[in-house]
Amino acid sequence: MCKTITEQKKLSENIIREIREVKLWKDPSLPSSLSCRLRNDGKKRPVILVIPGGGYGFVCINEEGYPIAAKFDEMGFQTFVLTYRVTRYPEPQLDALRAIRLIRSHAQEWGADPDHIAVCGFSAGGHLAGCCGTLFHDLDAKDGDEGDSFSQRPDAMILSYPVITFRKTQYIATGKRLLKEDFDEKRDEWSLENRILPDTPPAYIWATATDQLVPYENSVLFAQGMWEKGNKCELHVFPDGPHGMATGYERRDLKLWMEQAKEFLKVSATFPVEGGEKGRTVILTFDDAPKNHLTTVAPLLKEYGFGATFFPTFFTEEWRKENGQHLLAPEEIKEISDMGFEIGNHSFSHLNMQELSAEEADKEIGKLNDLLASVHIPRPVSFAYPGGPCAENLRPVLEKYGLKLARTGTRHPHICAETMWENFRTDLMKIPGTPIVEHLNGKLNFYETLGQCSKDNAAVFVFHGIPEKVHPHCNVTEKTFRYMLDYLKENNYTVLSMKDYAIQKNLI
Repeated sequence: MCKTITEQKKLSENIIREIREVKLWKDPSLPSSLSCRLRNDGKKRPVILVIPGGGYGFVCINEEGYPIAAKFDEMGFQTFVLTYRVTRYPEPQLDALRAIRLIRSHAQEWGADPDHIAVCGFSAGGHLAGCCGTLFHDLDAKDGDEGDSFSQRPDAMILSYPVITFRKTQYIATGKRLLKEDFDEKRDEWSLENRILPDTPPAYIWATATDQLVPYENSVLFAQGMWEKGNKCELHVFPDGPHGMATGYERRDLKLWMEQAKEFLKVSATFPVEGGEKGRTVILTFDDAPKNHLTTVAPLLKEYGFGATFFPTFFTEEWRKENGQHLLAPEEIKEISDMGFEIGNHSFSHLNMQELSAEEADKEIGKLNDLLASVHIPRPVSFAYPGGPCAENLRPVLEKYGLKLARTGTRHPHICAETMWENFRTDLMKIPGTPIVEHLNGKLNFYETLGQCSKDNAAVFVFHGIPEKVHPHCNVTEKTFRYMLDYLKENNYTVLSMKDYAIQKNLI
């Protein structure tokens, strides 16, 4: 029987996701596990088992695991993410096959369709997914429980820039990690183009022609082998893109692979996939009150029909003497408020709140509140911690001033669980925000965070000036900002302020 090692408590009957970590084996010393995104609506859905890459040296779960599962979940699948052993053959393969058996044995409990399970692997995880579809006759992932009676054969495969062959000299490090001292003897045996049988399940495969780590020929070899055996296979080799593109991120062509895979599963593998889930929400926040928040940002947001929260500050007296001409005056902040945008509190002087006494913090927040009130801006309900880190000592002061929401700004999108505003579980005084800085993988962070969006997970972004003239380390150009707004519009995201989102979800 599988063992649940962590289970997140349901805080509301409205939650439709329960994230559960399940051990694969009865032996507690084995680290292998499944991360299950379970719904409580009683419906049975086709399954995507996501198998991240990592060259059989580690499991790249934050880039090629959780974001992939979230997107397929949104598209109507029941999703699971595999953490497998990176020791040596056949242990990773046994983990993956065991996961398929466990999903089938718990299908009713987990809302899974046991007759429609697809494995979705990336890079070395693509090799592991391919092993599930080609070696299920040769390996037996039993553990002496009821799961042993269920089939370990997947019903379909999705192979993303997969490692397939160890026969050539190109990028054989993955094979050497898997086979260790047996590499020379077994490299042909574990090259999957040699293992395709007539009952190998249908496969959707995608790669890029310029992949610098795993040549696209791997994908071509497997596809040719599938067609020769009379098996269904769809192959896409995109003309350009580096290794590890995962969800496709900002590439308008590459991001289509998931929809293509979904259609392949529906048509060629007869998966009963329903329509995807709608309701993805983004919260845009803008810090520090540079002049272009009024001249550029707010007009653009109005043009796109988007909401946002602006967090003004005035910095220290010494800083204002030198740079005050670049900051909005209170009356100009009022213009943004009159345009329908939320104005929050970011403290008056932008000091490190973790280092202030309660009296000093009270003065900082109260002084900005008073200044906003002097120009008839509504009393703020949202706060942004200066510099980003949460200041626990501030809670009594925030409550005193009626501030019900507080946003951080130091999270990285790779840390999946800490980059989304999950309606019913996020501490409203620690709402995580992803800073967007153009020269620090700004676009990549933008798309990675969006990849985690679902009905109950909102992405919160932190911007500064567009462009940021005073603090260039926070810069985003207008061209890039427009590109991001276009993406949100084209992909039907709802874009709100912090306050409006919280009201919409009955959180305040």
